[in-house]
Amino acid sequence: MLTDLGTPAKGLVRSAGLPREIRRRRTVLVLVVLASFTLIVLDARRSAGSPVEPLRHAAAAVFGPLESGATNARQPVDNLRDRFAEVDRLKAENEKLKAENEKLNSDLKTTDYARSRAAELDRLLKVAPAYTVTPARVIGIGSAQSFNHTVTIDAGTADGVRPDMTVLNGDGLVGRVVRTTEATATVLLIGDRNSTVGGRLNSTLALGFVSGRGEVGSHATLDYKLVDLKARPKPGDRIVTWGSSGNAPYVPGVPIGQITSVTPVQGALGTTAQVKPFVDPSSIDTVGVVTGPPARAPRTTVTPEKGR
Repeated sequence: MLTDLGTPAKGLVRSAGLPREIRRRRTVLVLVVLASFTLIVLDARRSAGSPVEPLRHAAAAVFGPLESGATNARQPVDNLRDRFAEVDRLKAENEKLKAENEKLNSDLKTTDYARSRAAELDRLLKVAPAYTVTPARVIGIGSAQSFNHTVTIDAGTADGVRPDMTVLNGDGLVGRVVRTTEATATVLLIGDRNSTVGGRLNSTLALGFVSGRGEVGSHATLDYKLVDLKARPKPGDRIVTWGSSGNAPYVPGVPIGQITSVTPVQGALGTTAQVKPFVDPSSIDTVGVVTGPPARAPRTTVTPEKGR
């Protein structure tokens, strides 16, 4: 007979057949849900007379000190963590600033070098404005063959550099080329003992020879002897090259140095002057090799009529 009632009847049978323990749990769950809903409705009024207010105060009185104690106990840990995080941030920022500072210093040094080299090239052109000059850099210093004082430059036969060419910089005469390769050249400095340069006094145009003493540095000195033994050079006189046949190895008009003192030759005529060179070979960087002398200008004849 019950089978004719269909599905609802079967549900009732199953509910009626549930164990008592399960029915009790369901009843408790329904009561808890109803109580919670009732408390929510009552607390929604937020009035002083709310029956939930005493419970709230009691909970605050019990759990408030515990929460405060937990917060106080956690505070040093949080502070320590924040401190470590701040230290890491400061370290990273310090490394970044250090890298930026190193880059700025490098850029500044590079900029200073580029500026100095540009200024050196400008001065080089002023020293030899009439000649074709091939710029080069000093890349080595040391002896070559039987010479004691030489430098190596980064220009060679591929750049038109040949032996017996004049080498100068923005201050004056550096020396002459004595050996070349395709990419480099060896320059004999005027301070070498094997170096002799024809020099002319600016003041009197008197001719003489400048010889090296084998000294290098800011205190290096050259010797100067005049062809005319009766000539008397004076301290302060400047000396320039008088030039060579075919402009090799020296072109005319390049500054050599300035006379600092004059010493009479013992038991003979003539004097020897001590010359302070304009170029300090221990601090040269950019030099120029005179690879093309000026074109020979057409010469005009002078007749007695023109002379009068």
